Order: sequence, then structure tokens, then C-alpha cells
Amino acid sequence: MDILGPEHDAALLDFGIGFTDVVKRPTANAAALAPDELARSAPKLLARLRRYAPRVACFHGLTAYRPFVRFALGRVDVVPELGAQPLRAHGIDLFVVPNPSPANAHFTVAEQTAWYDALADFAAPKLRGGGGRVLP
Repeated sequence: MDILGPEHDAALLDFGIGFTDVVKRPTANAAALAPDELARSAPKLLARLRRYAPRVACFHGLTAYRPFVRFALGRVDVVPELGAQPLRAHGIDLFVVPNPSPANAHFTVAEQTAWYDALADFAAPKLRGGGGRVLP
């Protein structure tokens, strides 16, 4: 397999990549999530990351990643930006892409694609190091 497509989403963890949101319920936008819900959900996500142990965890949007940093990692001194993060969780590298939701339409398809390409470049050497399958 040379290219992963949407039909491979369930297999991404086999390749060492975990895509995640902090709260696992659909909302119209991140503003619909209450701060206490984010505070409760972030430690649960940290436990899931530990259990599934991807090489790289990719968050959809800074709005989700910020409470994860605060409530799961206990860090208030970090100012997250899109891309590779300076923090790790249980040895897992962290990466943030713009949220692909239509509510976040100020990123073009080309810009979104460029962020996923950056994720692929970031993840590639980690995936070659063992664990998970590696694309030929």
C-alpha cells in the first residue's frame, strides 16, 4: 500500500498514528464544550493514549489540545501552536493540525493538506523505528 485513504482510517493505529479529539461527542463547534467537560475528558484521553500507545498522537485543533495540556499533562506554562509539540505523553509524540471541521473554514483545503503532509514528515522517522506497520 503506497497511500492511505479515508477507507484506511480504522487501520491508522496499526501504522502508529492516533488521531484524536479530547471530547468524544459531536458538537457544532468547540464552543459547545463546557470547561468542566474538557477537564473531565482530558485525563480519560491520556489513559487511552497510554493503553493504545501510538507513536504519534495527532489532535484536531488547538481548542482541543489546550485543555489536554492543562488538565491531562498539568502544564499551564506551554503555549501550543499548530505542528509538532514540545511535550510528550507517556513517550508519545504529539502533533496538532487545524481542525478539519467546516466551522474552521478559514483554512483552505490546500492548507489543511499541507498540515497533514507535515504530520506525515514528522511521523515517518518515528514509524520506521519499530512498532506499528510501516509503509513500504
